[in-house]
Amino acid sequence: MRFRKITAALFCTLALVVGLGGVPVTAQEMTYEEYKIKLAEYEGRTAEARRALAACKEAGDKLRAEIGALEGDMASVNKEIYELLGTDQGSIDSFLAELDRIEARLMGLLNLSEEALFEKRDEIDSIEERVAQIKEDNRALLPDAANKLANIDQLLERVKARMPRKRIKQYTVMRGDNLWNIAKKPSIYSDPYLWPRIYVENKGKIKNPDLIYPNWSLNVPFGVDLNQHLVVTGQSLSSIAGAVYKDPTKWHRLLKANQSQILDANLIFPAQVLDVPAN
Repeated sequence: MRFRKITAALFCTLALVVGLGGVPVTAQEMTYEEYKIKLAEYEGRTAEARRALAACKEAGDKLRAEIGALEGDMASVNKEIYELLGTDQGSIDSFLAELDRIEARLMGLLNLSEEALFEKRDEIDSIEERVAQIKEDNRALLPDAANKLANIDQLLERVKARMPRKRIKQYTVMRGDNLWNIAKKPSIYSDPYLWPRIYVENKGKIKNPDLIYPNWSLNVPFGVDLNQHLVVTGQSLSSIAGAVYKDPTKWHRLLKANQSQILDANLIFPAQVLDVPAN
């Protein structure tokens, strides 16, 4: 294309020279022999460019063939991996998408205030439980999944590090309230058997747990301090040891650390806050 433009320009210049009756212009200085030499030079460059283009095309075709072979090998390897893991590409894509959603949610939780974050403690527990389940899945062995899970673990640790261990919420007693009904409210514990926790927190005001009065402002504790455990309905020392130590037989450690409030190892009650010695 460049050669054609140059050739056309030379012809246009010669035409102007003839048409203007010999008006002196730069193109008049080029003789016919010089023009032939210049034309041969451009033709040589064009031929060289065409050879280079052909070589590039040949190299490109070879590279595409090599890429195609590699893609075939990768597809074969992936097929073997999928068979070993008992999965397929669609299932893996879905698995990775779930990890992306968990990662995004944890990043969102990190941006919450401590107070707002405390209200999300159940969600955080659910996320942690789900991540533990995901790690048992064979698909978690895939490099992409392993990298995402490593980042999720870091985000979880950061979220938990910002989580307040214990928080007090104010509750104004209404007509007809009692500690049982207050503890039962979804905005409180959703468990009426945890009413003693409110009673213990407000012993300075509540002399008789059966008698509370409208407009009283009660402290309602949520969460527990580090190395403590809140007993809920149905728990025993062995089940708590199984949860905190991953070993139910270590229940005697809990008994020894809480002798002042546990008179019988078989009798613990909802709302008790037990000290949990480090494992």
